[in-house]
Amino acid sequence: MSLVMKIHSLPAVVTVKTSCNWTTHAKAVHHIRFSPKYKTIMTAKDSALLGDIRPDLIQNETLPDIFDATVKKYYFNTAVMNGERSWTYGQIGELSDIIRNGLLKANIGRGDIVGLWMERGVDVLIAQIGITKSGAAWLPFDAAAPVDRISTCLSDAGAKVLLTNRLGSEQISNTDHLIFLYEDLIKDNPGNFEVAHNRPSINDRAYLIYTSGSTGKPKGVVISHSNICHLLRAVNEVYGFTADDTVFQGTSIAFDLCLEEIWVSYMVGAKLFVANAEVMMDIEHLPHVMQQMGITVIDTVPTLLALLTTDIPSLRMVIVGGEALPARIVNRYAKENCRLLNSYGPTETSVVATVGEIHIGDPISIGKPIPNYTCYVVNEQIEIVPIGEQGELLIGGPGVSQEGYLNRLDLTNQKFIPNPLQDPRCPILYRTGDLASINVDGNIVFYGRTDDQVKIRGFRVEIGEIEAKIRQMPRINQAAVLLRRDNDIDRLCAFLVVEAGADLNYSELRIELLKVLPAYMVPAHYEIMPRLPYLTSGKIDYKSLRTMPLVAAVIESSQDEESFTETEKTVLAAARRVFSDQVVSLDSDFFTDLGGHSLVVAMFISFVRETASLADITIQDVYKYRVLRAISAQLDTRREKTSISNKDLSFTPPPLQRRFLCGCAQALALPFILFLLMCQWISLYASSVVLYRETAMLLTEILVLLPLYLCLVITLQILVVGLKWLILGRTKPGCYPMWGSYYYRIWLVQRLLTVVNSSLLQRSPLMRIYMRALGAHIGRDAIISTGEVGTFDLITVEEGASIGEDTVFANVKIIGNQMIIGSIFIGANAVVGTACVFEPNTIVSAGAELADLSALPSGTVVESGEYWDGSPARKIRMVDEPTFAEAPKPSRLTRMAQLLVYIVGYCVMLLVGLLPIFPAFFLFSYFDSLIRGGSGVEVSWLTLLILGIPTSFILIMLALTVVTALRWIILPSRLRPGLYSIHSWLYVRKWMVKLAIDVALDTAYSIHSTVLMRNWYRLMGAKIGTGTEISTDFGSECDMIELGEHNFVADDTIVADEKVRRGWLILDKVKTGNRVFIGNSSVVACGAVIEDDVLLGVHSKLPASLHLFKSESYIGSPGILLHQRRIIIHDDASTYNPPLYRRIGRVVFESIHMSIPTAIFICMGTITGDLIANYIHTGNV
Repeated sequence: MSLVMKIHSLPAVVTVKTSCNWTTHAKAVHHIRFSPKYKTIMTAKDSALLGDIRPDLIQNETLPDIFDATVKKYYFNTAVMNGERSWTYGQIGELSDIIRNGLLKANIGRGDIVGLWMERGVDVLIAQIGITKSGAAWLPFDAAAPVDRISTCLSDAGAKVLLTNRLGSEQISNTDHLIFLYEDLIKDNPGNFEVAHNRPSINDRAYLIYTSGSTGKPKGVVISHSNICHLLRAVNEVYGFTADDTVFQGTSIAFDLCLEEIWVSYMVGAKLFVANAEVMMDIEHLPHVMQQMGITVIDTVPTLLALLTTDIPSLRMVIVGGEALPARIVNRYAKENCRLLNSYGPTETSVVATVGEIHIGDPISIGKPIPNYTCYVVNEQIEIVPIGEQGELLIGGPGVSQEGYLNRLDLTNQKFIPNPLQDPRCPILYRTGDLASINVDGNIVFYGRTDDQVKIRGFRVEIGEIEAKIRQMPRINQAAVLLRRDNDIDRLCAFLVVEAGADLNYSELRIELLKVLPAYMVPAHYEIMPRLPYLTSGKIDYKSLRTMPLVAAVIESSQDEESFTETEKTVLAAARRVFSDQVVSLDSDFFTDLGGHSLVVAMFISFVRETASLADITIQDVYKYRVLRAISAQLDTRREKTSISNKDLSFTPPPLQRRFLCGCAQALALPFILFLLMCQWISLYASSVVLYRETAMLLTEILVLLPLYLCLVITLQILVVGLKWLILGRTKPGCYPMWGSYYYRIWLVQRLLTVVNSSLLQRSPLMRIYMRALGAHIGRDAIISTGEVGTFDLITVEEGASIGEDTVFANVKIIGNQMIIGSIFIGANAVVGTACVFEPNTIVSAGAELADLSALPSGTVVESGEYWDGSPARKIRMVDEPTFAEAPKPSRLTRMAQLLVYIVGYCVMLLVGLLPIFPAFFLFSYFDSLIRGGSGVEVSWLTLLILGIPTSFILIMLALTVVTALRWIILPSRLRPGLYSIHSWLYVRKWMVKLAIDVALDTAYSIHSTVLMRNWYRLMGAKIGTGTEISTDFGSECDMIELGEHNFVADDTIVADEKVRRGWLILDKVKTGNRVFIGNSSVVACGAVIEDDVLLGVHSKLPASLHLFKSESYIGSPGILLHQRRIIIHDDASTYNPPLYRRIGRVVFESIHMSIPTAIFICMGTITGDLIANYIHTGNV
C-alpha cells in the first residue's frame, strides 16, 4: 500500500493525502496473520488518532521488577492502609515474599495460573503481589462471584490452584480444584529467604480476567507483563501520580480498573487506602472516611461518585471509567483545584487506551490515546471514516493483548485483527465493538455498543450470556434481556416467555441465577410476556422492548395493610416507589426478591427519610436486615429506645424547701468566695498605699509588694486544696439528688477552685502536682492542659498520656433532678486532642487517640489503639503506627533541675501580671503630689480622673514590651516545625514564654480584637498579613503561624496548638490565604493549610486532610462541607480598605477603649487602698 501522511493543526490527528510506500510488517503476534479481507481505502479527510511516541516507556520489566524497585526506594514509606493500621512498602514486600515462597514450595511458579478469590482488603493485594513474584499469573474473582462461575473459569484456564481465605474455602468446599488458604501460607512459610525460581519474563502472562461471553461461556483475556507494565508508565504520563498521593482503592480486583489504583500507586511509591466491604457499603460515611484518610486521587466508576453525599476537599484528581460520564458528575467534580479525567479502555487493551481531561462546559469525550497507542474509527468494511462520522473504534498499541482470548482462537481472530496500515508500532488492532467518532478537536466521542454488550455498574456484560443462563432455568421457553433506564436508574430487565400454566416465582429464579452469575449480571426486573416481539429479519426487537411500558405490579391482597404499623407502611410505600413495577410485600427481600443494589438503596433511604421520625435509617440497616418487615422492626425498636430515653429526661422538681435551703447556703458562701477572689488584690492595694504614706520610693514598693503577692497566691492555692478535703473529702461516684447536701458540697468546692487560676500550670509537672493534691491519679510524664474539671478525685491519667488545651472533664453532670458523678480514665500514651469533652464513666484506653473537638458521651469506651473523632465521637480507624521512637527519658538529676526551673519560672512570670497594675500606685502618688503641690494623705479623685486612662495605656504597653523582650531572651531563635522532647530545655523555655503571654493577657485582656493585637503578635514572631483581625491567644506558637491578608480569627479560636505524642512535642505551621474567616472556639490544627475566601464555622475544625481549598466553607466536628453560603458584597472602602481617617479614628478609639478596664481597676484599687489605710491609721473610713 502506498500512502502519504500530513499532520494538520491538531497534532494528534493524522490525515492521509496522497500515497507513499509503507513497509510490510514482517510478523504479527503469535497465531494472527495478515488477512486480505481487511482493506483500507483512504481519502483526504480520513483520520486516525496517534498517541505520543514514547519508546522510553516500553521497558524490559515485569510487575515484580516495578514493585521491588519501589520497595528499595521507599522501604519505610507507608504503602497500604485500611483505616485500622498501615503497612510500609518494606512490610508489604516481606509478606508478599511469604506468599511467593509458599507457592514455589508447592511447585507453582512461572507459567502457572493461580485463581484469587478473597474479600476486599489488604490481604488480597498482598496475595496478588506474591503470585506475580512467583512467576505465576493471577486469575481474580469478585468476592461475591458464584461458585459455579469460579469453577468454570478455573477449569477453562487450567489453573493449578485457587488461593482464598477460610471464608472462601467454606463456600467452595465441594470442588475438584486444589485450594490454598492465605492464612496457612502466611503462617507456614518464612519470608526471609527466597526459594530458587525463574522470575517471569516480559512476555509471560501477568493476569487473566474473564469477561462475559455472548454464548453463555465467559471468555478469558490474557495480559502479559509487557502489556501491563507499559500501561502503568504510559497512563501515568497523563495522570501524574506521585509519592505524595493517597489513592483510594475501592474497585473489585475482578475489574481491571483496579490495576490503575493499585499498581500505578506502587510504581510511584504512593499510599493506597484499601476500603473493605463495610466501608464501601456505608455510602453515607464514605466521604468522611476519604476526608479522614486524606485521599488525593480516586479512580472509579461514575456510579460511585454519584452516590457520595459530600465532596472530598483533599482530592486533587478524579479519574472515571467503566461507564458513560454524566454531565452532573462533571459539574460536581471538575474544579480549579481538582482534575477530572475520563478514561476508556477494554480489558483486551490493558485497562485504559484513551484519556481526556474534562472541564465544565466541555463536550464529554473519552479524550485521546495515551502514549504509544493508536485509535482508528472504521466502518463495517474496516475502512477509516471521515472526521465526525460514527464507526467502530479500533485500538492498537503495546497494551493490546498478545494472546487474545484464552483457548478461543476463533474469537481471537475475529476481534484481534492485523493493522491494515501495517504500522509497525501497532501491528495488531483490537475491534472494541464500540461506536465512536473523532471530533474536530481531535477527541474521541463515545456513543455505545455495536453489539449486545453493555456496562452495568462498571462491569462489561454480554447480554447473550445472561439470556443463555436464564433459558437453562426450568419452565422458561424464551428470554430477552436488555439494559433499561427507569426512574433514573440503569437496570437489567428480563422479558420472559414461560411454559403454559407455569407459575414463575421471581425470588426463586433470582436465587438460582445468583448461583451461576455474578450479582451485577442478575436482572433486577422480570416481565412475563405471551411472546417476544420480532423484527422482519426474525431477530428479537430489542428497541420496542426498551421503550414498552412495564406492567404495573399487583399488590398481594393477602396482606392486611390496615394492621401494619406506621413504620411498616412507610417502609413499604418507599419500596414501592423504588420498585414501582414489581410485586412488593413486607416479606420481600430487598436484594434477592426485589433486585436492589447500592444505588437503589440510596433512593430507598431518601424516601424513608421523608418521614422525620425515621430519619435515622442507615444503609447498614438495609444491608443487615434485608427483608422489609425486619427493617421496619429495627426502626421501631430504635425509635422505642429513643422515646424511652426522651421520657427519662422529664422529672419531678425537687421540693421547694430543699431548693430554698440550698439557695440560702449558696448565698451565705458567696461573700467568702468573693473575699478569697479579691484578698490578694486588696492586700496588694492596701500595702501599696501604706508604703507610699511612709515613703515614695518605687524600689521599696517592688521589694515589698512582689514577695507579698507571691506569698498570697501560693497561700491561696494551698488553702483551696485544704478546703476541698475539709468540705468534701474524696468524691464518691453515683447519683445524688439536686439541691441536696452532697450537691451543695460539690458546688461549693467547684466555686472555691475557680479562685485558683490553674490554667497557668498547664503542660508542666506543676499541673500534675496540683491535680494529685486534689485527688486525681496522674501518671509520670503525663502532659495535661485541661480547661474545666467536675471533680478531680475520679480522674485517672496514666503515664505518657497527653491532653490538649481547653479539654473539659465533665464528670459531674446534671440530668433532670439528679446529679450524676462518674469516673474518667485515660490510659498510658493515649492522646486527647484540643477542646475535647468527657462525660462521666468514659474510658480512653492505652495508645488510643481522641481527635480535636470530640465529645465522649457517658459510658463510652475507646479501646486500645483506636482513633475516635466527632461530636459525639465514633470510631474512625486504628491509630497509625508512629514513625518515631519514644522520646528518651531524662535522668533523675535533670528532672529535679527542671522542676526547680518550672517553680522559679512560674513565680517570676506571675509578676509579669502586675506590670499593668502596681506601678500605677507610685505614679498616682507622685503626680498627685505635683498637681496638689505637696504630699497628700490620699490620692485625689481629680488625679485619678486625669491620669487613669493614660497610666493604664502606658502600663499595658510596658507589660507587652516586657513580654516581647522575654520571648526573644528566652527563645532567641525562631522555632521550626519538628519534634522536640518534652524533657528538653527548649520545651521548658517555650513553656515559660507561653506562661508570660497568658499572665499578661489575663491582666491586659482588653487588647483582644484591637489593632494592637496583630502588631504585638508580629513582634512575637507571627507572620500576619495586612488588615487581619485577631481576637484570640496564640500562646507560644507564634513562630508556627502565617496568616494572609484580611483574615478574621474570632474569640477563643485555637490555632496551631502543639501536640504531644510518645514524649515528643510536635510543632507544625498553619498557613492561611486571604479573606479567611475562622469562627469562635474553632480549632485549626498544626499543619493546616487554608486557601483564600474560606469560612470555618463556630466550634468547627478542618477535615483530616488539614487542607481547605479556595472558597470552601466547613462547619462542625468532624467538618462538613457547605456547598453554598450566602455572600454579601460590600465595597472595600467600608470593609477591608477603609480611608486613612477611619484608620486613625479606630486607633484612637481602641487606645482609649482598651485602657478603660485597667484604668477602672487601678483607680478603684487606689481608692480601696486609701480607705483601708485610713482605717488602719485613724480607725475611721
